[in-house]
Amino acid sequence: MIEVEKDRAGAAVSGSVLRPWGLVLAVLLFSDLGRAEPRFQRGTRESALRGADRVMALIARIEQSLLESTYTHATRVDEKRGMYHFDCSGMASWVLRRAAKRAHAAVMNQSSGGRPLARDFYWSIKRTPIGKGSYGWQRVARVNEAMPGDVIAWLKPEIVRSQNTGHVAFVIEAPQAVPDMPNAYLLRIADASSYQHQDDTRTESGRTGYGTGTILVLADPETGQPAAYGWFGLQSRWVLESKIAIGRPLD
Repeated sequence: MIEVEKDRAGAAVSGSVLRPWGLVLAVLLFSDLGRAEPRFQRGTRESALRGADRVMALIARIEQSLLESTYTHATRVDEKRGMYHFDCSGMASWVLRRAAKRAHAAVMNQSSGGRPLARDFYWSIKRTPIGKGSYGWQRVARVNEAMPGDVIAWLKPEIVRSQNTGHVAFVIEAPQAVPDMPNAYLLRIADASSYQHQDDTRTESGRTGYGTGTILVLADPETGQPAAYGWFGLQSRWVLESKIAIGRPLD
């Protein structure tokens, strides 16, 4: 499910409420946290790497077999035919059910056994303690500690007009600090979307659904936690403050 500042696909937010780049950076970017060293506990890190490996292996399998994909709220996947039809939460659920069963079960519990939505991924991660595993998840405190295989989820900002509840995606590369922009990171993700990100693999393909692209994530200058996102990476005209969580599926 996609929540995006639709400045390129039709006005879907109130321009009077959105904060342009300069103002958002002035509010959020005061100190350079990009130099801080990641902090992991040895046991949970080793377990997380195993979970991350399984997630990334399954994403690689999608990449290798992908022939057809469409963004839709009904999940229909046929790996042999290379067909992947789902939305963002459908994709996240499909991957985790195969790669991290306990993490997937926690999301299903959050959704009361129904079809999980983006908000269910956010709350499953947000309610997990930082620094230790719980119910198949470990919450990642700081943006610069994200690793390939992690899940990033956010709630729909109030100014976005949509029936969807937020967005969820998989981190596929380590965050890249943006030069001369303290606390700003480019994050390469894999998701299911009807809108493209910066450097998106769906560009000119005519395909929606599965793809990879780059978003911008701003970290809170005091805590390093994710605080805002730009859907189109450095090409974003607007950056939206939102409730964002990054979680590591352990098992």
